Amino acid sequence: MDLTRSFAAGIEDAYDLDGETRAQLEPLLDELLTKARATWPEAELSGRDFAAHLAVVAPEADDVAAALVDMNTDDLYLAAACAKGEEGALRHFERSIIPRAERAAARIDGDPGFVDEVLAEVRVKLLVSQKDKAPRIVAYLGRGPLAHWVQVTAMRVAQTFKRRGARREVAMEIPDVVASVLGDDPELAPFADELREPFAEAFQEALQELSARERNVLRLYLIEEVSAEKIGRMYRVHRATVARWIAQSRRAVHAATKKRLAQRLELQPMSFESVMGQMMSGVDLSLASFLSPPGGQP
Repeated sequence: MDLTRSFAAGIEDAYDLDGETRAQLEPLLDELLTKARATWPEAELSGRDFAAHLAVVAPEADDVAAALVDMNTDDLYLAAACAKGEEGALRHFERSIIPRAERAAARIDGDPGFVDEVLAEVRVKLLVSQKDKAPRIVAYLGRGPLAHWVQVTAMRVAQTFKRRGARREVAMEIPDVVASVLGDDPELAPFADELREPFAEAFQEALQELSARERNVLRLYLIEEVSAEKIGRMYRVHRATVARWIAQSRRAVHAATKKRLAQRLELQPMSFESVMGQMMSGVDLSLASFLSPPGGQP
Protein backbone atom coordinates (compact mmCIF):
# COMPACT_ATOMS: atom_id res chain seq x y z
CA MET A 1 0.00 0.00 0.00
CA ASP A 2 3.02 2.32 -0.29
CA LEU A 3 1.74 3.95 -3.48
CA THR A 4 -1.69 4.60 -1.99
CA ARG A 5 -0.18 6.06 1.19
CA SER A 6 1.99 8.42 -0.86
CA PHE A 7 -0.98 9.45 -2.97
CA ALA A 8 -3.35 9.84 -0.03
CA ALA A 9 -0.90 12.02 1.88
CA GLY A 10 -1.39 14.78 -0.65
CA ILE A 11 -4.97 14.28 -1.78
CA GLU A 12 -7.13 13.06 1.10
CA ASP A 13 -8.39 16.54 1.96
CA ALA A 14 -9.90 16.77 -1.53
CA TYR A 15 -11.21 13.20 -1.75
CA ASP A 16 -12.92 10.91 0.72
CA LEU A 17 -10.51 7.98 0.60
CA ASP A 18 -12.33 5.29 2.51
CA GLY A 19 -10.94 1.80 2.95
CA GLU A 20 -12.60 0.46 -0.20
CA THR A 21 -11.29 3.32 -2.32
CA ARG A 22 -7.78 2.85 -0.98
CA ALA A 23 -7.94 -0.85 -1.80
CA GLN A 24 -8.95 -0.01 -5.39
CA LEU A 25 -6.27 2.61 -5.79
CA GLU A 26 -3.26 0.43 -5.05
CA PRO A 27 -3.57 -1.86 -8.12
CA LEU A 28 -4.47 1.12 -10.31
CA LEU A 29 -1.46 3.15 -9.19
CA ASP A 30 0.74 0.11 -9.67
CA GLU A 31 -0.67 -0.38 -13.19
CA LEU A 32 -0.12 3.29 -14.08
CA LEU A 33 3.43 3.15 -12.75
CA THR A 34 4.24 0.01 -14.74
CA LYS A 35 2.80 1.50 -17.92
CA ALA A 36 4.68 4.78 -17.46
CA ARG A 37 7.97 2.99 -16.92
CA ALA A 38 7.37 0.95 -20.08
CA THR A 39 6.65 4.15 -22.04
CA TRP A 40 9.78 5.92 -20.75
CA PRO A 41 12.15 3.02 -19.95
CA GLU A 42 15.22 5.17 -19.38
CA ALA A 43 13.51 7.47 -16.88
CA GLU A 44 13.90 6.51 -13.24
CA LEU A 45 11.35 7.70 -10.69
CA SER A 46 10.32 5.98 -7.49
CA GLY A 47 6.77 4.79 -7.13
CA ARG A 48 6.33 7.00 -4.07
CA ASP A 49 7.45 10.10 -5.96
CA PHE A 50 5.15 9.22 -8.87
CA ALA A 51 2.14 8.73 -6.61
CA ALA A 52 2.91 11.92 -4.68
CA HIS A 53 3.15 13.90 -7.93
CA LEU A 54 -0.18 12.53 -9.15
CA ALA A 55 -1.73 13.70 -5.87
CA VAL A 56 -0.51 17.24 -6.52
CA VAL A 57 -1.94 17.48 -10.06
CA ALA A 58 -5.07 15.31 -9.77
CA PRO A 59 -8.27 17.26 -10.47
CA GLU A 60 -11.23 17.41 -8.15
CA ALA A 61 -13.69 14.66 -9.07
CA ASP A 62 -16.25 12.40 -7.45
CA ASP A 63 -14.33 9.31 -8.59
CA VAL A 64 -10.60 9.61 -7.93
CA ALA A 65 -9.76 6.43 -9.86
CA ALA A 66 -11.64 7.61 -12.96
CA ALA A 67 -9.89 10.99 -12.71
CA LEU A 68 -6.49 9.31 -12.73
CA VAL A 69 -7.40 7.09 -15.69
CA ASP A 70 -8.38 10.17 -17.71
CA MET A 71 -5.03 11.88 -17.12
CA ASN A 72 -1.86 11.53 -19.21
CA THR A 73 -0.10 9.73 -16.38
CA ASP A 74 2.72 8.43 -18.61
CA ASP A 75 3.69 12.01 -19.43
CA LEU A 76 3.25 13.08 -15.82
CA TYR A 77 5.77 10.41 -14.86
CA LEU A 78 8.26 11.85 -17.37
CA ALA A 79 7.60 15.41 -16.20
CA ALA A 80 8.13 14.50 -12.55
CA ALA A 81 11.37 12.69 -13.37
CA CYS A 82 12.59 15.64 -15.45
CA ALA A 83 11.81 17.99 -12.58
CA LYS A 84 14.16 15.94 -10.43
CA GLY A 85 16.89 16.22 -13.06
CA GLU A 86 16.92 12.48 -13.75
CA GLU A 87 19.28 11.93 -16.68
CA GLY A 88 17.30 9.20 -18.41
CA ALA A 89 14.15 11.33 -18.31
CA LEU A 90 16.02 14.30 -19.74
CA ARG A 91 17.26 12.12 -22.60
CA HIS A 92 13.67 11.12 -23.39
CA PHE A 93 12.66 14.78 -23.22
CA GLU A 94 15.35 15.70 -25.75
CA ARG A 95 14.51 12.88 -28.15
CA SER A 96 10.71 12.88 -27.97
CA ILE A 97 9.56 16.32 -26.83
CA ILE A 98 12.11 18.88 -28.02
CA PRO A 99 11.64 18.05 -31.75
CA ARG A 100 7.97 19.02 -31.41
CA ALA A 101 8.98 22.26 -29.71
CA GLU A 102 11.48 22.88 -32.50
CA ARG A 103 8.79 22.64 -35.18
CA ALA A 104 6.50 24.88 -33.13
CA ALA A 105 9.17 27.58 -32.78
CA ALA A 106 9.95 27.38 -36.50
CA ARG A 107 6.34 28.34 -37.24
CA ILE A 108 7.13 31.74 -35.73
CA ASP A 109 10.56 32.12 -37.37
CA GLY A 110 12.37 29.39 -39.26
CA ASP A 111 15.86 30.85 -38.87
CA PRO A 112 17.99 28.07 -37.26
CA GLY A 113 19.71 30.50 -34.91
CA PHE A 114 16.38 31.86 -33.72
CA VAL A 115 14.97 28.35 -33.18
CA ASP A 116 18.05 27.29 -31.21
CA GLU A 117 17.70 30.37 -29.00
CA VAL A 118 14.06 29.57 -28.34
CA LEU A 119 14.80 25.95 -27.49
CA ALA A 120 17.55 26.98 -25.09
CA GLU A 121 15.08 29.24 -23.29
CA VAL A 122 12.46 26.49 -23.21
CA ARG A 123 14.93 24.11 -21.59
CA VAL A 124 15.85 26.66 -18.94
CA LYS A 125 12.26 27.71 -18.33
CA LEU A 126 10.92 24.17 -17.93
CA LEU A 127 13.82 22.14 -16.57
CA VAL A 128 15.87 24.45 -14.35
CA SER A 129 14.95 25.41 -10.79
CA GLN A 130 14.53 29.15 -10.21
CA LYS A 131 15.62 30.23 -6.73
CA ASP A 132 13.44 28.26 -4.32
CA LYS A 133 10.93 27.16 -6.99
CA ALA A 134 10.81 23.75 -8.63
CA PRO A 135 11.34 23.55 -12.42
CA ARG A 136 8.29 24.84 -14.22
CA ILE A 137 7.60 21.48 -15.85
CA VAL A 138 5.87 20.50 -12.59
CA ALA A 139 3.09 22.90 -13.65
CA TYR A 140 2.13 20.44 -16.40
CA LEU A 141 -1.19 19.00 -15.24
CA GLY A 142 -1.51 15.98 -17.51
CA ARG A 143 -4.78 17.12 -19.09
CA GLY A 144 -3.27 16.79 -22.58
CA PRO A 145 -0.04 15.35 -24.01
CA LEU A 146 3.17 16.80 -22.63
CA ALA A 147 4.37 17.41 -26.19
CA HIS A 148 1.42 19.75 -26.82
CA TRP A 149 2.10 21.65 -23.60
CA VAL A 150 5.77 22.12 -24.49
CA GLN A 151 4.88 23.07 -28.08
CA VAL A 152 2.74 25.94 -26.89
CA THR A 153 5.42 26.99 -24.41
CA ALA A 154 7.90 27.14 -27.29
CA MET A 155 5.53 29.18 -29.44
CA ARG A 156 4.92 31.66 -26.63
CA VAL A 157 8.65 32.03 -26.02
CA ALA A 158 9.21 32.49 -29.76
CA GLN A 159 6.57 35.18 -29.98
CA THR A 160 8.10 36.94 -27.00
CA PHE A 161 11.54 36.83 -28.62
CA LYS A 162 10.03 38.37 -31.74
CA ARG A 163 8.85 41.25 -29.57
CA ARG A 164 12.05 41.92 -27.69
CA GLY A 165 10.51 44.77 -25.74
CA ALA A 166 7.88 42.57 -24.09
CA ARG A 167 8.17 42.51 -20.29
CA ARG A 168 6.80 39.00 -20.07
CA GLU A 169 5.55 36.19 -22.27
CA VAL A 170 3.04 37.41 -24.81
CA ALA A 171 -0.36 35.80 -25.23
CA MET A 172 -0.73 33.33 -28.06
CA GLU A 173 -3.47 33.62 -30.61
CA ILE A 174 -5.94 30.77 -30.25
CA PRO A 175 -5.69 29.80 -33.96
CA ASP A 176 -1.97 29.24 -33.36
CA VAL A 177 -2.81 26.86 -30.54
CA VAL A 178 -5.06 24.91 -32.90
CA ALA A 179 -2.31 24.71 -35.52
CA SER A 180 0.23 23.60 -32.94
CA VAL A 181 -1.96 20.85 -31.50
CA LEU A 182 -3.28 19.47 -34.79
CA GLY A 183 -0.51 20.29 -37.24
CA ASP A 184 1.88 17.48 -36.31
CA ASP A 185 -0.70 14.69 -36.47
CA PRO A 186 -0.88 13.36 -40.05
CA GLU A 187 -4.49 12.25 -39.63
CA LEU A 188 -5.68 15.53 -38.12
CA ALA A 189 -3.48 18.07 -39.93
CA PRO A 190 -5.99 18.41 -42.84
CA PHE A 191 -8.53 19.76 -40.35
CA ALA A 192 -6.18 22.36 -38.84
CA ASP A 193 -6.98 25.20 -41.24
CA GLU A 194 -10.68 24.45 -41.09
CA LEU A 195 -10.69 24.54 -37.28
CA ARG A 196 -8.47 27.56 -36.61
CA GLU A 197 -10.98 30.39 -36.77
CA PRO A 198 -14.13 28.47 -35.76
CA PHE A 199 -12.39 27.14 -32.67
CA ALA A 200 -11.14 30.61 -31.71
CA GLU A 201 -14.65 32.03 -31.99
CA ALA A 202 -16.35 29.14 -30.20
CA PHE A 203 -13.75 29.07 -27.45
CA GLN A 204 -13.95 32.81 -26.82
CA GLU A 205 -17.74 32.69 -26.62
CA ALA A 206 -17.59 29.74 -24.23
CA LEU A 207 -15.06 31.48 -21.99
CA GLN A 208 -17.19 34.61 -21.82
CA GLU A 209 -19.99 32.54 -20.31
CA LEU A 210 -17.86 32.03 -17.20
CA SER A 211 -18.30 34.39 -14.30
CA ALA A 212 -15.63 36.98 -13.47
CA ARG A 213 -14.61 34.87 -10.47
CA GLU A 214 -14.28 31.73 -12.57
CA ARG A 215 -12.09 33.49 -15.14
CA ASN A 216 -9.96 35.05 -12.42
CA VAL A 217 -9.42 31.74 -10.63
CA LEU A 218 -8.41 30.08 -13.90
CA ARG A 219 -6.02 32.94 -14.66
CA LEU A 220 -4.42 32.71 -11.22
CA TYR A 221 -4.09 28.94 -11.46
CA LEU A 222 -3.03 28.52 -15.10
CA ILE A 223 -1.11 31.74 -15.79
CA GLU A 224 0.21 32.99 -12.47
CA GLU A 225 0.66 29.41 -11.18
CA VAL A 226 -0.87 30.27 -7.81
CA SER A 227 -1.66 27.10 -5.88
CA ALA A 228 -5.22 26.07 -5.12
CA GLU A 229 -4.39 26.42 -1.43
CA LYS A 230 -3.36 30.09 -1.82
CA ILE A 231 -6.35 30.85 -4.03
CA GLY A 232 -8.53 29.31 -1.34
CA ARG A 233 -7.10 31.72 1.22
CA MET A 234 -7.87 34.64 -1.11
CA TYR A 235 -11.52 33.58 -1.38
CA ARG A 236 -11.72 32.17 2.17
CA VAL A 237 -12.66 28.69 1.00
CA HIS A 238 -11.02 25.27 1.25
CA ARG A 239 -8.43 24.14 -1.32
CA ALA A 240 -10.80 21.37 -2.40
CA THR A 241 -13.45 23.99 -3.19
CA VAL A 242 -11.02 25.85 -5.45
CA ALA A 243 -10.11 22.56 -7.16
CA ARG A 244 -13.82 21.95 -7.71
CA TRP A 245 -14.27 25.45 -9.22
CA ILE A 246 -11.40 24.87 -11.62
CA ALA A 247 -12.68 21.46 -12.69
CA GLN A 248 -16.22 22.79 -13.21
CA SER A 249 -14.96 25.77 -15.24
CA ARG A 250 -12.88 23.51 -17.47
CA ARG A 251 -15.82 21.20 -18.08
CA ALA A 252 -18.09 24.16 -18.86
CA VAL A 253 -15.66 25.64 -21.41
CA HIS A 254 -15.04 22.21 -22.93
CA ALA A 255 -18.76 21.45 -23.36
CA ALA A 256 -19.69 24.90 -24.65
CA THR A 257 -16.82 24.99 -27.15
CA LYS A 258 -17.65 21.54 -28.46
CA LYS A 259 -21.33 22.43 -28.80
CA ARG A 260 -20.59 25.60 -30.74
CA LEU A 261 -18.10 23.88 -33.03
CA ALA A 262 -20.61 21.13 -33.79
CA GLN A 263 -23.02 23.85 -34.91
CA ARG A 264 -20.41 25.63 -37.05
CA LEU A 265 -18.66 22.70 -38.74
CA GLU A 266 -19.89 20.15 -41.22
CA LEU A 267 -17.57 17.26 -40.39
CA GLN A 268 -18.83 13.70 -40.35
CA PRO A 269 -19.66 12.58 -36.78
CA MET A 270 -16.70 10.19 -36.47
CA SER A 271 -14.29 12.76 -37.89
CA PHE A 272 -15.67 15.41 -35.59
CA GLU A 273 -15.26 13.24 -32.49
CA SER A 274 -11.71 12.30 -33.49
CA VAL A 275 -10.68 15.91 -34.04
CA MET A 276 -12.44 17.19 -30.94
CA GLY A 277 -10.93 14.49 -28.75
CA GLN A 278 -7.47 15.63 -29.78
CA MET A 279 -8.31 19.33 -29.71
CA MET A 280 -9.96 19.29 -26.32
CA SER A 281 -7.03 17.42 -24.81
CA GLY A 282 -5.26 20.76 -25.14
CA VAL A 283 -8.02 22.91 -23.66
CA ASP A 284 -5.76 24.02 -20.78
CA LEU A 285 -3.28 25.29 -23.35
CA SER A 286 -5.98 27.37 -24.95
CA LEU A 287 -7.23 28.58 -21.58
CA ALA A 288 -3.71 29.59 -20.58
CA SER A 289 -3.19 31.42 -23.85
CA PHE A 290 -6.55 33.20 -23.90
CA LEU A 291 -6.39 34.23 -20.24
CA SER A 292 -2.95 35.84 -20.66
CA PRO A 293 -3.10 39.64 -20.47
CA PRO A 294 -3.22 41.30 -23.93
CA GLY A 295 0.16 42.23 -25.37
CA GLY A 296 2.00 40.41 -22.63
CA GLN A 297 1.51 43.23 -20.12
CA PRO A 298 0.72 42.47 -16.48
